[in-house]
Amino acid sequence: MKIHTLTTGAVRVKRAFLFPSAGPRRQLDLFLPGPWSDPLPIHCWAIEHEGRLLLIDSGETAAARNIPFARFEVTREQELPAALAAADLALEDVSEVVLTHHHGDHVDGLIHVRAPVLINEVEQRFLDSPFPRVMRRILRQPLPSGFAPQTFALDGGPFGAFQHSRPLSEDGRIVAVATPGHTPGHISVCIDDSDRHVMLAGDATDTLEQLRALRADAVAPDPKEHVVTLETIMAHCAQHPTIYLPSHDPQSLTRLADGVTVG
Repeated sequence: MKIHTLTTGAVRVKRAFLFPSAGPRRQLDLFLPGPWSDPLPIHCWAIEHEGRLLLIDSGETAAARNIPFARFEVTREQELPAALAAADLALEDVSEVVLTHHHGDHVDGLIHVRAPVLINEVEQRFLDSPFPRVMRRILRQPLPSGFAPQTFALDGGPFGAFQHSRPLSEDGRIVAVATPGHTPGHISVCIDDSDRHVMLAGDATDTLEQLRALRADAVAPDPKEHVVTLETIMAHCAQHPTIYLPSHDPQSLTRLADGVTVG
């Protein structure tokens, strides 16, 4: 099995996004003046296994529009085709794409992909509901043209500390697990790699520091649910030493290369 980090540009976010206030200002501060972060990577992932090439998310594109709390720094030369080529992979070899959630910096690269796309059925119901539909229009963040993923249920029973999961490979070594919080149907992908696990965490947190702090993010519809998810991830890491890889953590690439685990 080979796991490749694909980097499709960077994003700057408001500090209030990374370190939200408590109470009503948690989301309000996102729309008020404030300091910005340094550039954070926009990672997606490619897994070579059992003769298949599985993508976890598809990254961002140069067409991304800035929003009040995020400024995108993506060129056409950094989009998914070039990111795959840098890993000696090709678009036509992609067997399937699994989305951690529906936000643009995780799905916009689908414009380049012709392979089947999968999304958690809970996430699909959420993105079809009124509030996210209105926010996509207000923030000018449409779903990519032709966005029509197939849905799946997390009906595979427990996996480690996670109560809801679904195998993504025939040998059961690649597994989608429920990590709601950032969005209600957010998933992460766990890989059983010898004596350790690798967790492709999407936006379950922005960084490992946030995970260890058990800090809900600024956009989670239900902060308490998000904290429960972070506690579950930490419990899983305690059971199974895990290389924890959020999509925007500047240290994710190094942790994967060096095999640094949590737990």
